Formats: sequence, structure tokens, C-alpha cells
Amino acid sequence: MPPEDSAPEDPVPEDSAPGDGESRVEETPVDELDASVDAPAAEVVLAEIASDAPLELPRLRALAGPSDTIVAGFVELWPRVPAERRREALALLQQLSEEDPTLDFHRIHLTAFRDADPATRILAIRGIVEEETVEYMRLLAAQLRDDGEPSVRAELADALGVWVLSMEFELIDEDDGDLLTSALREAVEDVNEEEEVRGRALEALGASSEEEVKELIGESYEIGSHRMRVAAVRAMGRNASDDWLPVLLFNFDDDDAEIRAIAAVAAGQLLMEDAVPPLTQLIDDTDEDVQIAAIAAIGEIGDDECERILNRLVEESRESHIRDAASDALAQLQVLTMDVEQGRGTLEFDEQSTVEDDDGE
Repeated sequence: MPPEDSAPEDPVPEDSAPGDGESRVEETPVDELDASVDAPAAEVVLAEIASDAPLELPRLRALAGPSDTIVAGFVELWPRVPAERRREALALLQQLSEEDPTLDFHRIHLTAFRDADPATRILAIRGIVEEETVEYMRLLAAQLRDDGEPSVRAELADALGVWVLSMEFELIDEDDGDLLTSALREAVEDVNEEEEVRGRALEALGASSEEEVKELIGESYEIGSHRMRVAAVRAMGRNASDDWLPVLLFNFDDDDAEIRAIAAVAAGQLLMEDAVPPLTQLIDDTDEDVQIAAIAAIGEIGDDECERILNRLVEESRESHIRDAASDALAQLQVLTMDVEQGRGTLEFDEQSTVEDDDGE
């Protein structure tokens, strides 16, 4: 019988958790520490995680930017805490960082990166990926090859997509780019690998402009399984090549609603005006998810015609889900427009300052 706190999917036995058999520092009882509600010490919160006390979201903020002592405390603590508690703590830290991006918990997530529990490792990966350093990319790429749990490998492949984008913007050097693409390509091309892992790896690679990646996308689309075909269509959108638009538009008529919805999203990512009329027709699709995907894609393209279409849907559609989707797309479009205008204003200000400086010399 598996242990009570094991992960629901092919768990690694808890008795193999890192740190078992090592010396342990004696725990300080929570009630002997300063338990100030307003500003608890990190040591207090660490002790609360070790105890059965309910975890309070505001108090976990004390763990942001942890000292080496606190990080070492977590390394020692995790093997002695039930897997369910480990997952709860990491999930709450991730929630906090999403609510306040200035909070940095990545070193705590790193301490659970090789946890015995697959679900805990997945949560750790999601916390680590926020820190887009090349050292972490290397760590994730190595673990993609070595991790024994398919669900974790799928998460690793997905996470590495962040660095594929960095590679496209030349934010990582050529050697690290080769390491990254090699790890993902190996996963895609390994016929013995789980389909979900291969699919996630292809989707991550999609953002690469390398010709070999385009060939891999095309091959997966033409002769791959259903999961690989889904991955290929998603990768087409991330690939940002105009060449994929005819393929995506062809899939607007696919019998599979999932394919139609994914093709709509991918067409929006290409940001091509030619996709707008077919996407507008797709709003009349019989599947609600496809309709919503088409509306979101129109908002993603975001030109004046798209804005008129979305406003018309908000004002005239009788379907509440259509109105809601159009309203959401308009809100996202307005945020994007504000960001662009603010960026343009900053650029104009910088250029004017440069001119004034030049005139003053």
C-alpha cells in the first residue's frame, strides 16, 4: 500500500526522500518563537511549516529573499514534512509571487527540486522558472533527461520554453542555446518517450526560428499521433512564421473541436490581418470553446478592425459567453494599447532629451 501522503500519480516512495538518515537539527517549538502576526521572523514561519499549524498566506511573505540559514533549514526540513504539506507550502508561495512579483521565493523552490514526490517537484519547477537565469536552464535541461516521472519531464519541457524565447532574443550564448535545443529535440524525437512529454517539448521548441525546428513541426503535423499533431499546431503559433497561416486556416474546418480551437489561438499569435475574416467566421462555430478561442485570437491581433468586431459582439451578441469573451479581449487590447503608447511616450522623451543634450554641447 502506498504511503498516505504520496502523490496521486506514480509516486516515488517517501522513504527515498532526500536527507533521510542524515543528522537533523532539533526543531524549535512554534510557541517559543516570536509569533508576531504583522511581521513574523522567517524562522517562525519555517517552524510553522514544520508543525501542524494552518499556513497563513500573509505570514509566508516573511520567506521572500531567504537567507542562507533559512534555505539550509528548508533543505533539512522537507524530508520530515508530509508530501501534502510540502505541496501546500510551495503552492502558497507561488500564489504569493503571482500576486506580488516583487516577492522572490525561487531559492526555497530550488530546495525541493529533487524531492521524492513528483507533485512537489512540479511545484518546485514552476517556482524556479520565474528566475530566468541560464544556470537554472542548464539544471532543468539536465533533469529533463534524468527525471524518472513522465509528468515531471512534461513540466520541465514546458518550463524550458521560456529560455527558447530568450535564445531567440540572443539573451543566452550559442553554447547554451545548443544545449537547450538539443535537450528538447531529444525529447521530441525519442519514440519511447511519453507522448505528453514529446508534445510539450515540441511546443517549447516552437518559438525557435531554426529551420530544423520548422521541419520538426511539419513532420509531427503530417505523420504524428493526435497529441503530436496538437503540439505541432500550437508550435506553429509560437513559431511566428507567416508560412503556417494556410495550415492553421485549413484546420478551422477540422472535425475535432480541440484542433479548431488550438488552430484559432495559433492564428492569433501570428498577428496577421489575413487571419481576421476566417476567425470572424469561426465565432459562429458550433463549439463554445472554439468561439471563445476565435474571439481571443481576434483580440490578440488587435488592429482597428478587430476592435470594431469585438465592440460589435459586446453590443449585439445574444450569447452571454460571446459578450464576456469579447469584453475580456477588449480589456486585454486596451492594456496592450496603453503599454505601447507609454513606451512610445518614453521613447519620444528620450529622443527629445538626446536632441537637447546634443544642442547644449
